[in-house]
Amino acid sequence: MPQHHFLNNFEMSETDVSGKLAWILKGEKLEKFPNSLRSEVTNPKMNIKSSENSFWIIQARHALDPDSLFKTIYLTDNVIFNKYDSKEENEVNIQTTKAIIYPDQEIIETSEFATIITPNSKTTGNGVIADMKKGQVKILSNAKRLSNTDDRSEQLEGEIMLYDLNKKTWVLLKKQEQNDKLQIQDRVKTILKTKKGG
Repeated sequence: MPQHHFLNNFEMSETDVSGKLAWILKGEKLEKFPNSLRSEVTNPKMNIKSSENSFWIIQARHALDPDSLFKTIYLTDNVIFNKYDSKEENEVNIQTTKAIIYPDQEIIETSEFATIITPNSKTTGNGVIADMKKGQVKILSNAKRLSNTDDRSEQLEGEIMLYDLNKKTWVLLKKQEQNDKLQIQDRVKTILKTKKGG
């Protein structure tokens, strides 16, 4: 009978082609199922080094990796992404219920409702694609932004919004023909089709 393998309180890491640390994954439990490529992690916490000067910390209650290669990871329950700069100051915080992360590409996506908090604003919307390498966070629909400065507050609403982490600005975008949210939902369905095994 095939064995069900697991590790408790584990830590694993991956380096890039030049040997530099790319990411570290910690968790309470890593499970590998028999007759399946699938792995699951309880309370994952991942640190992705985005550059010499910045990093992301991603955490959730649960993670599913359909092929155990840590190229595509599906996160669920209390999913939180935080990006920090070289001074370890939080540049952006993203909170949602479910998301897919592609650690090598440094892309995070969700079709779910999300809240994005920056140093001077709180923005909500349905669906997000965050591209860490480009420094962009895009809300896919129903975007609403509330910003505060010392002397005023400002509200902005639109279908699609893009946050540029380098310029620290939000811009409204025109609605596109392709539906990013539907494409993300299709990728989630593909990931969830992987079986735990027997």
